[in-house]
Amino acid sequence: MSNARNLANLLSPGASALVAAKVPTITAASITDPDNLPGQLDKLKLDGSSVATVTVNSAVSGSATIVVDGVSGTIAVGMVVNVSDTTIRSITDAASQSAISVDDTLTITAVASQTSFTVSEAVTIADNVVLILTADENQGFVLDASAASTDVGEEILFEDATGDGSTLLKDGLPGGIAINNKSLPAGSVLQVLQTTSITAITVTTTASEAILTATMTPRSSESKIMIFAQAACEVNGGSSGILGSTIRRGTFEGEKLSQFYTGPGSGSSVDGYITAQHEHLDSPATDQPVTYSFCISRGSGGTTNVKTIGSVDFPYYITLMEIA
Repeated sequence: MSNARNLANLLSPGASALVAAKVPTITAASITDPDNLPGQLDKLKLDGSSVATVTVNSAVSGSATIVVDGVSGTIAVGMVVNVSDTTIRSITDAASQSAISVDDTLTITAVASQTSFTVSEAVTIADNVVLILTADENQGFVLDASAASTDVGEEILFEDATGDGSTLLKDGLPGGIAINNKSLPAGSVLQVLQTTSITAITVTTTASEAILTATMTPRSSESKIMIFAQAACEVNGGSSGILGSTIRRGTFEGEKLSQFYTGPGSGSSVDGYITAQHEHLDSPATDQPVTYSFCISRGSGGTTNVKTIGSVDFPYYITLMEIA
């Protein structure tokens, strides 16, 4: 007797009056991994096969042969036998358990005629009980991520997930851009890279000087590149204590994308601490490597120290993020 049937009996009407001798002992050996129970949990069966209803003609007592009348539909081998009125479990098995009335385990193994058939085990049924016979639900249709045209069985099979989203989304998601023939939604982050340094730099020229560069190869020419850059700087005196900072596509002489230009003021003894920060969304329109430069320049006098402020060292960075 199956574990499913044991459970169904425990949950049947009148369970509070169970005789102790009839309650099965539950042991580790009687518990089966649900993943290995045939036809349960891992499958969803959709079936449109024929259904027949019959009425027991003469009580059955401990026999596998059932004689019926009032037949509606066609009786066939493989059909599952259950009671029509599931609130009354009128079929019992050799152990006098009634779960067999509804648990789909009783099947037709032979058909002598449309008024007499043999079932898969000996049962007891009272006269005039209405039975419902349904075709075995083994035949349906398949949803599967296997190779094309591979027959994996006649059922809907839900497999354990993998890291490949294509098993769920054959053609990807709508919108955005196409990567490897899969459409990604707008706003998807495709890759991120960062260049960081803790090397102190002293800028002594008014010309733009690249303190960091980062190169990214976009996965699509339709992508956008979000650029983040930050550096802590110390501006020391001179005739003009000014800090200039830019983000450029290419070298320090490339196209200016973002500019930060400020300082504590002018005068021979002006000092100040400034953090140069940039956030810029670029559209390079290419799938070839693109280099971005984080550049610093000073005013007409004095110096600008990058990273070292007084006795404290601060790292500086440029971060690139490709967005669909």
